[in-house]
Amino acid sequence: MRFRFLVMAAALACAAPSAAHNRPLEQDELDPALLRVEEGLHLGQKVPDVAIVTRSGTRRLSELIAEQPTILALAYYTCGSACPLTIQNLSQVLSDMDLPDHRVIVLSFDAKDTLATLARTRDTLKRVPTNWAFGLLSSEESARLTESVGFKFFFSESDQAFLHPAVLVFLSPDGKVMRYLHGTEPREQDIKLALIESRNRVPRMNELFDTVKLTCFQFDASRSRYVLHPTLIFGGAGIGVLGIAGLVTLAFKRDSKGEQ
Repeated sequence: MRFRFLVMAAALACAAPSAAHNRPLEQDELDPALLRVEEGLHLGQKVPDVAIVTRSGTRRLSELIAEQPTILALAYYTCGSACPLTIQNLSQVLSDMDLPDHRVIVLSFDAKDTLATLARTRDTLKRVPTNWAFGLLSSEESARLTESVGFKFFFSESDQAFLHPAVLVFLSPDGKVMRYLHGTEPREQDIKLALIESRNRVPRMNELFDTVKLTCFQFDASRSRYVLHPTLIFGGAGIGVLGIAGLVTLAFKRDSKGEQ
């Protein structure tokens, strides 16, 4: 049992000296299903316009979204592994990409976090773009937001660590849940397609190429990534077979003429 707990903790938890927001989790209660995000229950649902404490004062979530597609990262700032790793990897991937206008909002679900712990996490990034925001949530607002997106977290007293899913939540400009990407190492292609999908409106003329690209892929929830649409794969394979058959036929005809 202890071994199983440590494996899960390594994959899903961040070491921290914080107190629990949710009730403490006992070792023999540990079950991966407890942390599963039931995506079907939340996709398309609007998140609450929670109050967020930032370094410049209290803001509303809608203000930070600013009517743009948004990547929401739920974390906690005293984390020593998965949370900062996810944030740093996201920052690195985004810095190398040419993306449409969007926002990134990092919020702590741990009411014990402070502006000081927020600053330490923020300062781990080499450069914080102007479209990024970091904030704190009260216990009540944390519960409202996390429940609205199906994000579950528990605190282990024995390991002094939160167990929670590593997931990015993509929101539309009006605050609806559009997509989830799981894992600490988000892929460039998945982020771009999720942001395109999160626009949730009729594309403008300069966005038509992005829209066409999105139609070439479908989201595979079991792998939490976009994959090439099967019809394109089979269609391409069919065209390839016909092409090869045509070349073989042409070569055969040439050989036949040569023999004559």
